Amino acid sequence: MEEMKGLMIFTDGSKIDGRVGCAFVVFYNKTELDYRKFRLNESSTVFMAEVIAIQQVVQYGRANDLGQVNIISDSRSALMALSAVEEARDIINNIKEDIKEYKGKITLTWIRAHIGNFGNERADQLAKEATLISDETIRFVPSRNQIRNEGNKIIKDMWQNRWNDSKNARWTKNLIDKVNVDRLYGDFYINQILTAHGVFREHQASFYEKTSLCSCGQETGSVLHVIKECEIWTSYRKKLA
Repeated sequence: MEEMKGLMIFTDGSKIDGRVGCAFVVFYNKTELDYRKFRLNESSTVFMAEVIAIQQVVQYGRANDLGQVNIISDSRSALMALSAVEEARDIINNIKEDIKEYKGKITLTWIRAHIGNFGNERADQLAKEATLISDETIRFVPSRNQIRNEGNKIIKDMWQNRWNDSKNARWTKNLIDKVNVDRLYGDFYINQILTAHGVFREHQASFYEKTSLCSCGQETGSVLHVIKECEIWTSYRKKLA
């Protein structure tokens, strides 16, 4: 790192408690010359914060007519995106175009995070401080994937709240307390046990003019009774034990 010529500008992004920020810090021969901090809108990801920090360095270099600029980032994913031949994201392509049109020379270098490097640690500190800025200094329209993911999260949260507040399906809630879009079971008989519906006498009595008493004549024909207590199914329970 010490062999690099020209300015060394370290970048970093951070997300703390849903607040997103990024920063860069300018060094020359280990002497800090300048820094910038930016607060991003909360729909941003850490990846976006990392690439925005790099974009801001390019703009900083152009505005200050810098020559050779060495941009050092600990985000391998951001650097890989910027070096990819094909890229669908507009923000990445815009940065690649900015770098291409830069009059001087820009070098992108990866550094391992949290190894005590002076520049990386300082950029990390500034990025965390940026999350505390009251007003958003950079705001951009979230991607289609971000919108879809946020929409799915909102729907799932609403579903979970309705599930928590529901007075129905109490038996099932004891077994499955968290909602999930993944299919748990496709077995007809297992689903009857999970929902306490179907052949169980207790359920049948709720909809039809049938007795709720189990076939054994001892207890109500609930799921728990059939699985754990009913003498009719004793031999089957022993086989499963």
